[in-house]
Amino acid sequence: MFKRVLTIASLITVLFTFSVSAEQLSKIGVVNFSRIVEDYFAESSAWREIDNMREKYEKGRDEILEEINDLKTQKLDALNKNNKSKALKIEDQIYQKQEYLKEFHSVWQNRINTKSQSISQSSTFTAEILDAITYVSESEGYSLILRTQDENILWYNHEVDITDLVLKRLKQMAGRQ
Repeated sequence: MFKRVLTIASLITVLFTFSVSAEQLSKIGVVNFSRIVEDYFAESSAWREIDNMREKYEKGRDEILEEINDLKTQKLDALNKNNKSKALKIEDQIYQKQEYLKEFHSVWQNRINTKSQSISQSSTFTAEILDAITYVSESEGYSLILRTQDENILWYNHEVDITDLVLKRLKQMAGRQ
């Protein structure tokens, strides 16, 4: 009888220990930082400036591509008229325009990336996002939040993605909701 009571007591203790430890499991979430930047801060003047830079780049790129296509048409016409020397001169112009396009692309991408990084790394910008992540994490019971872009994350269930909740909190903090 005593042995039986001791076995039941031991079993209850083990079950209680498992139930307590099960409640102590950490809740882990993920957040898409890039999406927060794009969705929330897209309305800021700094991000509008980046959008304007992208538009200028695309317009300039399109103009250069149009010039290259026009030169290709001229080269084809010269070849059809059997004017090989003119075709060679135009081929050289095409090459120069293509090299210019590469440099144009490089310069503009560098400008855009530099501006983007300076905004996303500013202390007030990051602090505002981290405040919202902290608020959501604490109110929803998360003990760890990772970036969805983290290369160490192999898989996650989208139910642990708090990005929408963080965006909602940021909008509340800004008085937009």
